[in-house]
Amino acid sequence: MNVYIKSILAFNKEGGKRHVDLTDGLNVITGESKSGKSALLEIIDYCLGSSKPTIPKGEVTKFGYLFVLILKFPNYHLVIARKRFDNGGKKQMYLYRTSQDIIPRELSMKLFTEEYALNFEQAKIELSKELGISVSNPTENINATKSDPRPTVRNMTSYMFQHQNLVASKFALFYRFEDSQKREQTIKQFPVFAGWVDQQYYNYRLELDDLLKQKKRNEKLQTSYNKSVEIMRKSLLNTFKRYYMLVGKNIDDSLTLYELLRLRKRLPDFTKESYLSDEMERRYEELRKQREELKQQRYDIEMSISNLELSHDYGQSYSSNLKSLKAILNHSLYHSNSYDCPVCGQKVKTLSKKILSLNDSRKWLVNELSSVKGQRNEFHLQIHRLTRKKDKLNNEINMLGNEINKIDAITDRWKETKRLDNEVIYARAVIDIECKKIEEQLVNLRKNDNESDKRINELNRLIDEYNLYSYYSQAAAFFKTNISRIIEKLDFEEEFRPADMTFLLDTFDLYHYDKDSKLRVYLSEMGSGANWLACHISLFLSFLHFFAVQEKSSIPSILFLDQPSQVYFPEKIFVDAKEKSNDFQKVEQVYKTILEEIESIEMTTNFKPQVIVTDHVGELDIEGYKFESYLRKNWRGSDNKFI
Repeated sequence: MNVYIKSILAFNKEGGKRHVDLTDGLNVITGESKSGKSALLEIIDYCLGSSKPTIPKGEVTKFGYLFVLILKFPNYHLVIARKRFDNGGKKQMYLYRTSQDIIPRELSMKLFTEEYALNFEQAKIELSKELGISVSNPTENINATKSDPRPTVRNMTSYMFQHQNLVASKFALFYRFEDSQKREQTIKQFPVFAGWVDQQYYNYRLELDDLLKQKKRNEKLQTSYNKSVEIMRKSLLNTFKRYYMLVGKNIDDSLTLYELLRLRKRLPDFTKESYLSDEMERRYEELRKQREELKQQRYDIEMSISNLELSHDYGQSYSSNLKSLKAILNHSLYHSNSYDCPVCGQKVKTLSKKILSLNDSRKWLVNELSSVKGQRNEFHLQIHRLTRKKDKLNNEINMLGNEINKIDAITDRWKETKRLDNEVIYARAVIDIECKKIEEQLVNLRKNDNESDKRINELNRLIDEYNLYSYYSQAAAFFKTNISRIIEKLDFEEEFRPADMTFLLDTFDLYHYDKDSKLRVYLSEMGSGANWLACHISLFLSFLHFFAVQEKSSIPSILFLDQPSQVYFPEKIFVDAKEKSNDFQKVEQVYKTILEEIESIEMTTNFKPQVIVTDHVGELDIEGYKFESYLRKNWRGSDNKFI
């Protein structure tokens, strides 16, 4: 996104002001230690909605009552202001948007009235909207206990800031990634910041997740239904049998559920011969016989379970006795294979024989204990299987009992009314009701599945149109090529050349692939601060380039590097001429690489990204560039500093 910081300001209570004006392209602020260079990064971070008071305690916070950041967009300015954390900045921020030009030296504290004041959380949301973040809810899991965090400017800062203690670190690449939640959110929200997805994408994903889980539930229901079809068939078959019994007919026991449903339309009629049929008595005796057989099977299973439980108790007692024996044996066992007389030193054969026998007994005891343990597990498994069989038999016995009771009820009513035709009519009605219920279940299930599958296919098509896989593949190729290209210009050890760098977009790890050893060499495995600095600079210049060329990216084209030269002379401001030939050339190459990358990005995008560098070095001789033209502040001397 074509946005850069135009000015960083600090006001005191009386309206006194300090400001650092910046431009697009390279901006260098140099000076001695404690001159306020690093405080500039923290002021930017604070104005971009940091939830903590990150501005260093001291002269800056003593002076600073209101901190201000002016962002320059192509067609307007956005002014962000925030009071000191302990003076209202914890809960409130100011946002002011104007299409008119803003001159920082003329800016007054009077601008920041209640008209432009916003609640802290709302201010972060509004600021994120200004930067083009259209996603408010990136949740993809319909059953999530809470929504995923909203993408905001806070996670953007990981791509924009390289603090003094980070720019050459071997242990970390990104700002505040020690917070695992921030790391996870930033990685997950990468497609949002790149402009690849919008809120509609996450709406599709959420709906798809809901439908897929519903489909899974339906499949489980279908599986469960398929398992219970036989029970349903038997229940419906019994209903048909009652009708056939009343009309004096037989019905085929092997009819399927669907055949029974079709049979409903062609039931045999009740006739006078039905009164003379003995089908009811035959059916009644058949059911009683089946029930008695099942009860006998249940009894056999109950006896088996009882015997297994008894055997299990015996086994436990046996195991307990064996453990006691083992404890006694371990305590009394002689820890040698022979026994020598303590007086004459001669081997005592009788005792040596007993020792060997005891050792053999101990081995047997260990093996027996292992065997008992395995058998104990087998007991539990067998008892579980038999219990399940018993439960199944109980269900079948209950069904048969219900059917017998229904025949008893029919017989009792027949004795009273002497009208069998009424029972036939009722039995036909029961068949109709049960068949309709089953048919409705089948129709609804098929209907829901068809509609669900159609929408799932449509959602997959809509999600595929975002081409995320293609974007990720292109991004991975870009980072591999660009990081390797940039790092070759920097002070990267010869043993790692030619550089073959890979940035993993799923974990945000960076490594060099060593072709000789065929191993990945991660940042933490590399020696030398120069290597670490080269990795950081090449990666973050690549991020700057990558986001700048993304048409809908919401990441401002801003990179802040805090004291990158510390690797070469961390404690020196000026370097002797003799030393310049080595360390200074490497630092100058860092700046030249930054300038070349800015030019490369401008050629592609027609705008310059902004790189802000705070450093100790003040005089550099960069081939092809005039360093002084990029110097915004030079804070040297006792009275020359930010505040």
